[in-house]
Amino acid sequence: MSNSISSTPETSAPSWRRTGYYALIIALAVLFGLQWGPGSSGCDRFGALQDAKGEAAATVNGVTVPLKEFAQAYGNQASNFRQQGIPADLLKQFGVHKQVIDQLVNTELLAQAAEAEGIRASDDEVVGLILKDPSFQKDGKFDTGRYEDIVNQYEGTTTVQYEEKLRRRLSAQKLLQLVEASVAVSQDEVQARYQKEGNSAKATFVRFTPSMYADKVAVPKPAELEKWAAANGDLIAKDYEANKFKFFIDERVKARQILLRVPREADAAVKDDAKKRLENVRKEIVDNKKSFAEMATNFSEDTETKAKGGDLGFVERTQLPGDFAAKLFALKPGEVSEVTESPIGFHIGVVEDRKAPETRPLEAVKLELAGQLFTKEKAKELAKADAEKTLVELKKGKTLVELFPSDAKEEKNFNFKAETRPEVKETGEFNASAEAVPTLGGGASVFSLLMDQKAPGLIDQVVTVDDGPAASTSGLAVIVLDERRTPSDADFTTRKEQLQIEAIKGKQFEVREAFLKAIKARAEIKTNEKAIDKVLEG
Repeated sequence: MSNSISSTPETSAPSWRRTGYYALIIALAVLFGLQWGPGSSGCDRFGALQDAKGEAAATVNGVTVPLKEFAQAYGNQASNFRQQGIPADLLKQFGVHKQVIDQLVNTELLAQAAEAEGIRASDDEVVGLILKDPSFQKDGKFDTGRYEDIVNQYEGTTTVQYEEKLRRRLSAQKLLQLVEASVAVSQDEVQARYQKEGNSAKATFVRFTPSMYADKVAVPKPAELEKWAAANGDLIAKDYEANKFKFFIDERVKARQILLRVPREADAAVKDDAKKRLENVRKEIVDNKKSFAEMATNFSEDTETKAKGGDLGFVERTQLPGDFAAKLFALKPGEVSEVTESPIGFHIGVVEDRKAPETRPLEAVKLELAGQLFTKEKAKELAKADAEKTLVELKKGKTLVELFPSDAKEEKNFNFKAETRPEVKETGEFNASAEAVPTLGGGASVFSLLMDQKAPGLIDQVVTVDDGPAASTSGLAVIVLDERRTPSDADFTTRKEQLQIEAIKGKQFEVREAFLKAIKARAEIKTNEKAIDKVLEG
């Protein structure tokens, strides 16, 4: 476009979903559509980073993906997740930042590939996209002044540069459309897809896990616990070996400290004054042989240890600020550390004793383990009894909702808290192409159990749901199969057209991913992890 769209008269503006089988995957898939619009909701939190001009979140074949662009896209995602009730501290754990940067890198890769193939979005396509963007509208109409202000202030660029950026993104989309247009599916592929997707089920269940019943187990009397430990020595020894790392104690020192508190944001003069005062205290201890404990009582500003002469007891490295810990653990008993700065102020310390790393022996933790295993065993028994009782009540005609009524409003947002009591859950519809039962889990055995049922109804057994020893879903479940559908010629004929559309979309997704993988393999991509971390900490 030789001239910016800002010269275009006001124009009236007209006004994806890919489901999976696990709640988290659904959340990420639905939320991941990156919102490029300047007025999108996640921008405010990351506004402080928008002055990082020229800093790259990544480079793709030497072309910069600006950090500001990553901050905006990640901000949009963080806002969307907050609205879904997903805590912000889980985003990094879920790898959302990696998905965002991957999407930005993919867009740049595709734009470069489109340019290499001579694919370029037209002026009309760019103008059309801008005119429809509600961020640039006022009272439902495109507003030139608003457009220029937002692009200049938010994007930090000119309208001409912004339009060229949009053109590259549109060109990338056009390239993908050409790649997807080559996809075709045969009748046999549609039929095979139907055999899997037409073989579907939907269930309601209640899970009974030992953790739900642990607080209902009475604390055993010492004699009872010792008797149980004597009878279960092999079990305790096996658990000890499997969890030996829990009983490892790192190197420790018995130490005292004197702390002068200084805020992190204090100016240099305040910090210099505190450091000099603490150096004088150290000089009194080292040169004039003053008692460290006495000086700590008189001068330390650590309220927890001041009255105890700065006594920290035996501490590990991880319990102290990093630089101070390094200085303290390098000392011999009786030596006093140099003055060391930390985020809370200035420290000196003295080492009085030290203990080498060790692993507590089995005999020392035997009763501790016995108590845990005893509670777990009794909790399993309570869970089993409750599950069996539930099964009996269902056979008498009760429903799961009657037996386990919800005492709260329906939770529409995703809930990542551990279950503390039996609750009614739904799997949603799943089919033979799944690898496990959604929400319930349990692996192949539980999946096969449900798919082997030919009709809806109660599963006439308490089902063991075990996704591994550390899985939160391990335990028992009572399941009601609500719906069961199997493939038929009549159903296939009815759904054939829709199935063909879905088969094409599925294959397009596979072809698109393969194409991206291929151009990625030939590209030089560098990610600026430090810059990205700045955004995540922002």
